Amino acid sequence: MEAYLTAKEAADYLKLAERTLVRLAHEGKIPGVKIGGQWRFRRALLDEYLDTLASESVGTGGAAPSQVTDAPLDEIITVKQIIPDLPATDRNGVIHAMVERVTKLGLVKDQAWFEAALAARERLVPTAVPEGVAFLHARRRAADKFPTQFVAMARSKAGVAFGSPDMGPTHIFFLLALRNDALHLRWLSRLAWIVRSPGRLSRMIDAGSAEEIHGILLEAAAALPASLRPHG
Repeated sequence: MEAYLTAKEAADYLKLAERTLVRLAHEGKIPGVKIGGQWRFRRALLDEYLDTLASESVGTGGAAPSQVTDAPLDEIITVKQIIPDLPATDRNGVIHAMVERVTKLGLVKDQAWFEAALAARERLVPTAVPEGVAFLHARRRAADKFPTQFVAMARSKAGVAFGSPDMGPTHIFFLLALRNDALHLRWLSRLAWIVRSPGRLSRMIDAGSAEEIHGILLEAAAALPASLRPHG
C-alpha cells in the first residue's frame, strides 16, 4: 500500500515551503489529511494536484472561483448518481457505465466527448490509488459540457483492474465533474479524507444498496474537518 508522505516530504516533492504547503492543505487547495494531528499526503494525489495546475482550461472551465458556488455532499452526490453494482470488468466498461448513467440523468450534454476525455486522462496517468479507489475526471474541465457540477460514484464488489500502483483491484470509483480547479481539488481532498478510513471503505464495498452507500457518504461528510467543509 502506498505510504503517506509527511508535510516535509510533500513540500520537498512539490518544491514548496513546508509552511506554504500546510496552509494550502488547511484551505483545501492541496489534497491532504490530518492523522494524529499531523498532515499527511499521498504522492498520487499530489501528482493529480500538479497535473491540475498544468492543465489549461477549455471553454468556460476557467471560471473564477467566485463564479462557482461550493455545495454540500448531498447536493453534489445524490442516490441516483451512485451505481451500487457496477457490471463493468475493464477500464473502458467502467467509464462507459458511469458516463451513461450521468448522461441519462441530464448531468452531461455530450456523452461521447466525456467518455473520450476520461479515457484520455486514464491513459495519461491512471487515477486509481492503492486503497482500491479511483478518482476519474477529464484532464481539461470543459464546464459547458455539463450544466450542473456533480460527483458520481460506482461500486464493484469484485473489483476491476484500473491501473492502481499496487496492481490491486479497484472497488470504488468517483467521477468528478467540478466547474473549476479550486473546487476540483477541494472535492478531491474531501473524498480522499472520506475513503482513508479502512472501516468506512469496507462498509462502502459491502453495502447492500445505493441508499446505504449514500448514507455512509453523508455520515462521513458530517465528520469532515472544518478545513474541508463546504462554506458556500
